Amino acid sequence: MAVESFPEVRVGLEGRTERVIDDKLLTRPVAGKGVLATPAKIGLMEMTAHNSLEPLIPQGYTTVGYEVHVRHLAPSAPGATVVVTTKVTAVDGRKVAFEVACHEGEKVVGSGIHKRAIVPATAD
Repeated sequence: MAVESFPEVRVGLEGRTERVIDDKLLTRPVAGKGVLATPAKIGLMEMTAHNSLEPLIPQGYTTVGYEVHVRHLAPSAPGATVVVTTKVTAVDGRKVAFEVACHEGEKVVGSGIHKRAIVPATAD
């Protein structure tokens, strides 16, 4: 029996992740201590969006990202704390759209949109 709607997933649902920037999240394109890498920032945004949906979908389902549009607006140094927030802006059956942002204190260091689909989980 296919689940076609997910009533708990709704517009306005928010997610939040706080993370200290460590070596795993850095890029070092030139000499120096490095900065928060764009792919790492996007990964935190995707993880936060996924984690906000996971408790609301039936067992046997998961979410996968299928679209990302993010702007890297400012650098964040090693040891800084960033807060990633997500907010559901649209739900269309299995497709969920998010507004995403990354802040270091009051400074916005990244923002954009992210889309995920709710799909059956498979074990290979």
